[in-house]
Amino acid sequence: MATYWKRTVIAGIVIELLYAVYVYFLATADLVGYKPEGLAVAFILFAIGGFWAARPATSSRLVIGAAVGVVGILFYYAISTPTILAGEIDFPLMAWVNHGLKVAGGVAGALLAGVVAGKAG
Repeated sequence: MATYWKRTVIAGIVIELLYAVYVYFLATADLVGYKPEGLAVAFILFAIGGFWAARPATSSRLVIGAAVGVVGILFYYAISTPTILAGEIDFPLMAWVNHGLKVAGGVAGALLAGVVAGKAG
């Protein structure tokens, strides 16, 4: 796991930025991150990130995938700090579901990486 921390951090940040582009610039609905299509996009994007980060690993793939989701969540809070401090952001239950799907997506991508590695090897 320790040898793949750079891939994990890069994947988490890049995927969170891609998700932000989707939510703020590409989505047609307000608060899409709390709607089924936004939740699905979060899961799929983090599955891609988890797959990419865990692909070269020979062990601890699930930890790597989960860490991609956690890095994405932490990066979200880092870039949202001014809004949070100003009290302009709410955290309804769906926000926590969204974050949970980021971790679950990362784990699913890591599982897929393990399946692909198993078939290749």
